Order: sequence, then structure tokens, then C-alpha cells
Amino acid sequence: MTKSMTGYGRSVASGNSLTVTAELKGVNSRYLDIKCKLSKAAAFLETSVKDQLQQSVSRGKLELTVDIDGGALRKRELSIDWELAEEYMVKLRAIRSAFDLRGDITIDTLLSQSADILLEEAQPELTELPDLVEKALQGALEAFIQMRTAEGSALAKDIQNRMTDIQTMLKQLAELRPQVMEAYKRRIEDRITSYVDGGLPENSRLYQEIALLAEKGDITEELIRLESHLDQLALNLEKTGPVGRTCDFILQEMQREVNTIGSKSTASSISIIVVSMKTELEKIKEQVQNIE
Repeated sequence: MTKSMTGYGRSVASGNSLTVTAELKGVNSRYLDIKCKLSKAAAFLETSVKDQLQQSVSRGKLELTVDIDGGALRKRELSIDWELAEEYMVKLRAIRSAFDLRGDITIDTLLSQSADILLEEAQPELTELPDLVEKALQGALEAFIQMRTAEGSALAKDIQNRMTDIQTMLKQLAELRPQVMEAYKRRIEDRITSYVDGGLPENSRLYQEIALLAEKGDITEELIRLESHLDQLALNLEKTGPVGRTCDFILQEMQREVNTIGSKSTASSISIIVVSMKTELEKIKEQVQNIE
């Protein structure tokens, strides 16, 4: 099913002493671009968070914000490595004795040699942080995808309506095809006559050349290709997964065919249809820019 690249999702997960809030936003982008704003306590989870997003989203500019609150973040506990502290004291006394140094060995002297003696321990409450972040992210991601899917369905419906209008225009062009060829033939005939005094003689070989040139003004091939492109566009809109780039390419080819039809005819009836078709294709292109 077609998905939009625009979406928003928010979810909150609470534990024993922590509350995690995840907020996910997405906008158009040619490629997948992920930006994470994680609280300091959750910074170590950035890689796993990005991996989780990449498994669910293929294209778009994503911005994820993860906020953490709770009493566990305000608690600090320190532990002392007594064995290391004792070893440092022994070494410092040995140095003082070996060099006959004076002065006492103070706590400042000891800690200035190694900050590893005082260690900050991870709080038991913070051990639940990874699970809470994953839970909050999953909730935000589900809401995000739900919004993208709903908007994608609306985009697909609008595109399909415009495709129906284009289909009607193609039928009109097919009915006007003989008129296009006749107008093209007359245009060539008039141009040649303007260079030949007294007009063209009967059974002249020039008439054969005119007929061959008139064939070049036939829009049958363009109409067939446009029909095929419409079918391809419709099939892609029904596919699952990213289809935006493919649809964009198909529209470029359709615009090329319509331009060719416009260049082959100067008839006002044809020109009006061509202009209308170009307008519809441009509107479809704008919608496709937001499809994943």
C-alpha cells in the first residue's frame, strides 16, 4: 500500500522509576535521513534505535526525540576500589621513602593520581532504560506509520482520480487522431506550395513525400505508450514498499509523450487537451514527491 513520507508519532513508556517519551517526525527526502536527539542517559542506544527505524522506513527525513524523566536520573552512587587505593598508597609511600621526600600523602595526592578509585555505579533502576526506550519507540513508530499509510491512501486516491481524467483525454485524442494527421499534412503541403510557383502538379512525387511526412505526424504510438505508462503507474500504486522514485520516472516519460503530441499538432482542439493533460501530470508529480 502506498505510504506518504510525511508523518508524526508519539508514545510514552513508564517503568518503576523512569518515564521515556519518544516523538518521531518525518518529511520528504530523496533518501533516508535519520537524526536522533537522545537524552544523555540514552545516548548509548543511538545505533540500535537507528537500526530499528531503518527496518521500518525506507525513505524520508526522520527526526526522533527521546526524553527521559524519573528519580533514577537524579540519584548518584559511588563505589570505592579499595584494593586499587591501597596499592596506590603503597607505591606512593615507597616513592617517598626511596627519594627521602617530606610531606604527608593526602587524599588529594591519592585522587590526583587516579580517578579510577572512585567509580560511579549504574543504578539498578536504569537497567530498564533500554526496554523502555524500545517500547516507546515502537509505539511512536506504529503511530507514525499509521499516519503515513492514511496519508498515502489519500494521495493514491487523488492520483487515481487524475489518472481517470487523463484516460478520458487519451480517448478524446484518439478520436481526434485523423484530424491531427490531416492538419499535419496540410501544413506540409502549404509550406511546399509556398516554394513552388503555380502549385503542385498532379501525380507529383511530392505528394508521396507529403504522405510520408504526414505519417510522422501520427500520434498513435504516443497514445499507446501513454496507455502503457498509465497501467504501470496504477500497478505501482498498489505495490507494498517504496514506489515513489519509480512513479516519478513513469511521469517523466508520460510528460515526454504529451510534449511530442503537442509538437505534432497545431489544432486548437488538440492543444487544449494537451495543456489539460500537462496540468494533471504536473499535479500528479507534486503528489508523487511525497510518496515513499
